[in-house]
Amino acid sequence: MTTSTDVNPTDVLPSRMLRWHLYGDGLDSLRVEEVDVPKHGPDELLIRQDACGLCFSDTKVIALGKDHPRMVGRDLASNPVTLGHEVSCTVIGVGAELEGRFSLGDRFIVQADVFYKGVSMAYGYAISGGLAEYSIIPKAMIDGDEGCYLLPLAASDGYVETALVEPWACVVAAYNQDHRTGIRADGRLLVIVGETDQALDWSGAFTGNPSSVVVVGTDESGLPELQAKTAVTRESVSDWAELNAAHTSGEGFDDIVILGAVPAEIVERAASTLANHGIMNLVGCPSFGRKLNLDIGRIHYNWHHYVGTPSLRIADGYVEERGADLKAGGLAWFIGAGGPMGQMHVQRAVQHPRPPRTIVATDIDAERLQSVADRFGADAAARGVELVVINPKTMSAADFDAELNRLSEGCGFDDVVSLVPVAVLIEHAVNHLADGAWFNIFAGVARGTMADLDADAVVARRVRYLGSSGSSIADMRETLAKVESRELSTNSSLAAIGGMRAAREGLAAVKEGRFPGKTLIFPLIPDLPLTPLTDLKDSYPTVHALLKDGQFWTQAAEDEFLRVASP
Repeated sequence: MTTSTDVNPTDVLPSRMLRWHLYGDGLDSLRVEEVDVPKHGPDELLIRQDACGLCFSDTKVIALGKDHPRMVGRDLASNPVTLGHEVSCTVIGVGAELEGRFSLGDRFIVQADVFYKGVSMAYGYAISGGLAEYSIIPKAMIDGDEGCYLLPLAASDGYVETALVEPWACVVAAYNQDHRTGIRADGRLLVIVGETDQALDWSGAFTGNPSSVVVVGTDESGLPELQAKTAVTRESVSDWAELNAAHTSGEGFDDIVILGAVPAEIVERAASTLANHGIMNLVGCPSFGRKLNLDIGRIHYNWHHYVGTPSLRIADGYVEERGADLKAGGLAWFIGAGGPMGQMHVQRAVQHPRPPRTIVATDIDAERLQSVADRFGADAAARGVELVVINPKTMSAADFDAELNRLSEGCGFDDVVSLVPVAVLIEHAVNHLADGAWFNIFAGVARGTMADLDADAVVARRVRYLGSSGSSIADMRETLAKVESRELSTNSSLAAIGGMRAAREGLAAVKEGRFPGKTLIFPLIPDLPLTPLTDLKDSYPTVHALLKDGQFWTQAAEDEFLRVASP
């Protein structure tokens, strides 16, 4: 790790600081207060918060307060939460037990999904986050279940570009994911057997022996192969929740294999028992006669995959001709592309080493949609990529469909990424999927949100439905490496900045979708108003002059900003 040159062991820390506290639900419950600078224990670090990005996830906590899933059981009135998980920080105090492992001036970013002794203790939720001038890094983050949740930075890394690694890592994770090539070893398998006119083929379907197998249905075909792997339990089901509780303790089945002609309503009910990172494999199923009504919130948050094959060889459903990354030379459609995360996805697609040939970005906000064209149009053209922006509100539904069909030459899109949590938009996009298309439900649609998805296309045309939520330490490392090698400019995502007292307005702006890119707070600059980058020409002209093309943050602009704006 690299030590920052701006931390001196003889520096005297202030005794008081500013920190934001959320005492309930709603922005009125969010207050900035002056508190004592915390003191670190022997197994803790004291850090300075250099930059903190604001995330839409923060606004969900504000909206729900104590009813947010991560706040259940917490009395916010007496134990308020300090939000902020997109941070870049510097160590300014090292506990006695950590000397030799950490030094004053070490710089880090944070992987927010912290687990300690099997318990989730997310940073900016259970652990006090980045909307403070100074914070404690507890033992749980230093010696967590996955090791240390701090990722070291180089001295040359900027505050903004590294704070924005966290949201960018979520984008990277969406395309990095892969599913198993067979039924999970030591996993829980549910098999639902319908009528078939051919013998089932289990060859190559197993990556190892499952720990348990539950079979629903009367067809005995293929059971000897299953019984050779492990004991098979036969069930007739009237209550799927009871089945799930009895055989998985409510955690769900890792694989659900649907064989042959199974009624649509049975498949829908079985889907409710799919585990985290679970796979539903539709094997040799004839047409269901309608779309399946599935929980797209669980596809997103639980990382579900829906795969299938027209054959009766189970392994064929697990084997993919491509992965979750965008198809090289294909057609990609980003729904809700004008928001901060949408613009990241478009930027990644445009700058991809093997980009799609056509990128369609849709949004109903004209100003944000235009910013997509303004920010990435020239780069796309230079790389031979057709970037098309469409506002569906400016045309009839029939004309919008006609334009999508024209752009896809009537064959559909190879990749569709949903960046808005709206079921009706996801249902509409299902009608525009090419053979072999992958549909990523990226936006954080709430669990329990149902949508009609075309499962016949999963079987007959190898369409895939999947979701993604958050990122891993590995995804953050990969993203940081891309930033440090200059392969990726996270700086390009920044749209507005503010000082510590501007955080509440910044969060309101995130909720309203006021800016086309990310909003970021500099905690150690208390009184900077919330300012779009384009408005810096009035308040900080020397900073604005160093923006790329008058709109993109640069390291030179950051250095100048810190010189002129720091107290």
